[in-house]
Amino acid sequence: MGKPSIPDHADGETMKAVCFTSFGKTTDALTVKTIPKPSVDSPDEVLIKVHACALNPIDKLRMSGDLSLINPEAYDTSVLGYDVAGEVVQVGEEVSKEYSVGDEVYVRLAGMKYGAMAEYVVCTSPEMAKKPKNISFAEAASIPLVGLTALQALRTGGVKEGSKVFIPGGAGGVGSIAIQIAKKMLKASHVTTTASPGAGTDICNKVGADRIIDYRSEDVVEVLAGEDFDMAFDTMNQAAEFGGLIKNGGKIVSISGTPTIEAIESASKFGSPSLLVRAFMFMSRNRAAENNAKKAGATWEYIFMKPDGNDLAEIAKYVESGDIVPIIDTEASSLDDFAVAADKLFSGRAKGKCVIKVA
Repeated sequence: MGKPSIPDHADGETMKAVCFTSFGKTTDALTVKTIPKPSVDSPDEVLIKVHACALNPIDKLRMSGDLSLINPEAYDTSVLGYDVAGEVVQVGEEVSKEYSVGDEVYVRLAGMKYGAMAEYVVCTSPEMAKKPKNISFAEAASIPLVGLTALQALRTGGVKEGSKVFIPGGAGGVGSIAIQIAKKMLKASHVTTTASPGAGTDICNKVGADRIIDYRSEDVVEVLAGEDFDMAFDTMNQAAEFGGLIKNGGKIVSISGTPTIEAIESASKFGSPSLLVRAFMFMSRNRAAENNAKKAGATWEYIFMKPDGNDLAEIAKYVESGDIVPIIDTEASSLDDFAVAADKLFSGRAKGKCVIKVA
């Protein structure tokens, strides 16, 4: 039996969105379609007119079908994207004390009434926060997923004032904001990162990295052996190599590679994994990361980011003070021009974020 279609709007209203109807590994799977406009159906929901949205590596995984086992698509037509910045145009009755029509907000969508690459989205108020006043909608849209991921991973890793942290891939979307969050929000005393020469290194310097290793010419694990980092943030499925870098009592936190059953269970959006999924996760578990961390007297943990408006509000304060600066690689001019941003992100060569202006 096939999946249901997106429900019609009560008044027949429609919108433009970037969609896929079957899985694919390139932007050829995506098309701009006219679909029903989402509506506010619950008292805690908000309708947002999207001014900008952003892409993330998870979008490619979702479009490719790699997430369908643990998070199947709800409809026969799916809208891509999670990150949004825009303007509130309708609020549920429970939201009216927090937000008003006209408020500028940003959000990492959780409930996924379709997706971010659209003219309108609906979310619940706990997911979102007021947009930082000093940046554009495109810059604001670049922040939610990577900012929340970095902040929650670094907190899980126990980063605090005086911590020594290793964050590889410092020119990427997550890495470039993670360095800033570690240094400015959590007051880490030292951050080491990796980058290629040129633009990548320039970004790492801009965001405040204390040491930058050229991964093209140096063996990062060999160079950093015995550095005794308090925390290593695994953004590229390299946790198994980090045991020799971490100090006794330190922590390695992963957001890349095969998730653990514990991580899936803690991310309530997925529900309890099926027996099949449990078996797959058990067989694929990153035991090398666990064992190498244990040998160093450290621990390893995999986490999923959780949408959180309070965390976004905290990040916004540091953006408004100038302590955190969004890093944009590519900006598409409209939804019709989505492939400019999507192709760059999916190429794996983006430095910073790829965003799309919508309105």
